[in-house]
Amino acid sequence: MRPATLATIADPHHRAAEERLGMAAAVGAAIIYGAAYPATAIALRSFSPLATAGLSCTLALVVVIGLALAGVLPRTSPAAMTGPRLVRLTVLALLGGLLFILGVNIAVAISGPTITGFVAPLYAVLATLFAVPLLGERVRASTFAAFGLAFAGTALLAGAVPAGATPAGVLLALGAAAMFGLYVVLARRWSRPYHLDGTLITIGNLVGRGPVLLLAALVFDPAPIIPADPDPAAVVALLSIVLGASTSGNLLLMASVRRVPAGRTSAALLLTPVASAVIAAVLLGERLSPTGILGAGLILAAMTIASGLFRRRRAGPMPPA
Repeated sequence: MRPATLATIADPHHRAAEERLGMAAAVGAAIIYGAAYPATAIALRSFSPLATAGLSCTLALVVVIGLALAGVLPRTSPAAMTGPRLVRLTVLALLGGLLFILGVNIAVAISGPTITGFVAPLYAVLATLFAVPLLGERVRASTFAAFGLAFAGTALLAGAVPAGATPAGVLLALGAAAMFGLYVVLARRWSRPYHLDGTLITIGNLVGRGPVLLLAALVFDPAPIIPADPDPAAVVALLSIVLGASTSGNLLLMASVRRVPAGRTSAALLLTPVASAVIAAVLLGERLSPTGILGAGLILAAMTIASGLFRRRRAGPMPPA
């Protein structure tokens, strides 16, 4: 590295600017991720859950491959696709891709975007539990506290489902959160030994979420994938998912973790369910009952504890990367 570059990195003003940029990117990613839940609800006005996931993720797959070919995203690992590597990539693609997005879309259709937007991000809490047996991480009292708060908050949200809906959507969102939490832990465990880089895993996820679900929609869904007269708002919402959560949200997240510690990025992502609730209230008029607000507060508290935000603050400021 050239001395001028080292001097620039050592400059406290440059570091401060990079940290501000990193936190702004994390906040932007959280808002984009939160917007995906009400956008899904709007897209479901014209498209089925299978078609919504399949179309948006197939288009996102094209975008991601194009960005990788253009050098915006890192190229995939040149390692040979052996049997063990393929098996693990498939498992990750199922957990973090096909099964997760299908569960979330059906949950939004059943229980609405606000409740789903609070329950689905609980993967942050469940990942801390899965990391104990799978990664050998130490059991902390805060882990059990976070799980207890998350369980109580989910129960309250299930009781706050609007009239005419069913709590089954909450259970689906919780199952999707569990699968994504397991995906996060297994991706960390398998990425280096099996050369599973982020671009390859992302492409694998989008293949499961996109073309595979489109094929399933053709076989099992009686409704056409593209309706004859779709609601223009549903089409715009579908495209916003493609350009938002599936692409720019991930790019902003990567820009954040390159500039600030992962703990600060995780703390910013706590805004995801809040953003989802605010956007759903503005666009759809969907609001939580007092019981639902209490449950949402408990879930936010659980996610805050699981992120280690308080523990890091007690430990003092982290040194610059």
